[in-house]
Amino acid sequence: MSNPLRLAAYILVGLVALFELGVVWLMLHPNVPPDYRAYYLDKTTTCLNQPVSGSYTLGTTVRFTPEDKDAAKLIRVCGLEGPTGDGNHAVGTSARLRFAYAEPATALTLQLSMVAIQKGGATVPQRVEIVADGTLLDTVSLNAPTPQQFSLPLPAPADGKLELELRFPDAVQMGPTDPDNRLRSIKLLSAALLPA
Repeated sequence: MSNPLRLAAYILVGLVALFELGVVWLMLHPNVPPDYRAYYLDKTTTCLNQPVSGSYTLGTTVRFTPEDKDAAKLIRVCGLEGPTGDGNHAVGTSARLRFAYAEPATALTLQLSMVAIQKGGATVPQRVEIVADGTLLDTVSLNAPTPQQFSLPLPAPADGKLELELRFPDAVQMGPTDPDNRLRSIKLLSAALLPA
């Protein structure tokens, strides 16, 4: 092989090696959004943020049923699947709802209707931590086979946007091979933000 061809081959091999090192660097130090990192890389959440508007009219009750699925789809960020029958099943260890409203309000009342799951014909009691904009409002217990209603006061966000997270510390596997992002806990039947 002549010297110019040999030099070209070395340069090509060097460029390929630099490209491979760059790819390895990006794999080890990915530049991704926090939600992506938490769900796929760090695995610190089972709830992958979806780009929903949160469009909502204060005082409206959103039912998580097939008939009201269009309204529910606007506020359902992650962690809920369905609708099935009278609600959406929570999957994973948390679920999120987003409310964005234009009406002025200084205080709100959050209303939720939920029921604990059934496993093997028995109700599995569940605790639900209700978090609004990162602040824990309350921890409620669901321990009956019938829907339970909860009303919680909360200050109205100044910007008319509320991020609601429901955390399920007692979520259970329904099958022996279910991964963390398929754990079950509750069925969410309805949600509403009412001006106080």
